Amino acid sequence: MPETIYVEALRALADHQGDAYVQRRELHLAAVRRYVAKLSFGAKLPTLTEIAADLCTSVAYVAAALRTMDLLGEVVHGNKGYRYRLRPQEQHPMDVGLDKAVREGIRDGTHQSGTALPVGILAQRHGLAIEMIPRAMRALIRDGLVADREGPAGRAFYVRDPQDAVLDRIRLSPRSS
Repeated sequence: MPETIYVEALRALADHQGDAYVQRRELHLAAVRRYVAKLSFGAKLPTLTEIAADLCTSVAYVAAALRTMDLLGEVVHGNKGYRYRLRPQEQHPMDVGLDKAVREGIRDGTHQSGTALPVGILAQRHGLAIEMIPRAMRALIRDGLVADREGPAGRAFYVRDPQDAVLDRIRLSPRSS
């Protein structure tokens, strides 16, 4: 899902700036991903300058790659050097408030089954840019509470029926012998 947003952004850049530019960004993203993959989960990332020097590239390309990886939930790339590698399925610290608010809203009936979540309002309320919403919704989707689908409000994040979520968990749980 966030991967789709990134691909669409790359296509827009290709239309605007040419394929060579996009290919360079993709190559730098792949190089930074390989670099980060060598670090242990939870490890603090080196500075942008250190990564750029190790990869023989510019700080701007490293920063762009880390921003993309942050949007995809692979690293935390914050201000003031707050950067580290996330574990698989680990929730980004910026997403915790929104996740908690949506879960609470579903539980108390504020967000009704079948309705689209007001992502713009939620993003603003929790200090997230709108492009961070897909990353923030991953745990809710994984837990069967929200679905990213086409619906009455167009493509959106819709609250799922709680019974469907329970049935999904039963269907997907390993069978005991």
